[in-house]
Amino acid sequence: MSNILQVAFTTEGSTDIRFLGNIIEKTFVELLFESNTEIEIHSPVPVFEKGPFQEKIQRIAKKYNYFHVICVHCDSDSPTDAEVLNDKISPAFSLVADTEDCCQNMVAIIPVQMTEAWMLADIELLLNEINTTKSRNDLNLPTRVRNVESISDPKERIEKALILAQRDVSRRRKKLKISDLYSPISQKVDIQSLELLPSYLRFKESVRESLVKLNYLNT
Repeated sequence: MSNILQVAFTTEGSTDIRFLGNIIEKTFVELLFESNTEIEIHSPVPVFEKGPFQEKIQRIAKKYNYFHVICVHCDSDSPTDAEVLNDKISPAFSLVADTEDCCQNMVAIIPVQMTEAWMLADIELLLNEINTTKSRNDLNLPTRVRNVESISDPKERIEKALILAQRDVSRRRKKLKISDLYSPISQKVDIQSLELLPSYLRFKESVRESLVKLNYLNT
């Protein structure tokens, strides 16, 4: 009989759910291949509460304490994750740690700049989903993945690429919007592509630590 792993996650917005839910599941599944135990992971469940950030995370950890792991998403909105960690994540996780009857296995997921940066981890996949023959240079997309996290507004960059890619598309044909890309890209992107982004690697390492706490992985 296999063990069950139940993961919850909370995000900053509704579009983040469509992208990050798949990424979270892929990351846990990949790491669980290293386990000596048969573990069945349920699809991550989005959960939400209202209010100031720290109190909101505390309520989530308490209300959903039956989950084995809770992932907490915050975009950095800057070139590093230091400010978000110091001002939001660390105080919130400390508050949870001091609260009884809470899920204590919390994982931060902090895309540098914003979630859309992770959509640029595989430009060829993005071009395929846009269904364009234009090159990344034509669409002003980064040529190297390591440059992705230096883009201050990756969402705007993708939106402008969509406009350029579809400039010659017939008016009768429905044009893609960025909202059409979150689910398919997150379903198809390889973990190996995401691992080229330091912010994703930090998330993956935090997931590993959460599985070690559950004794599903060795240190």
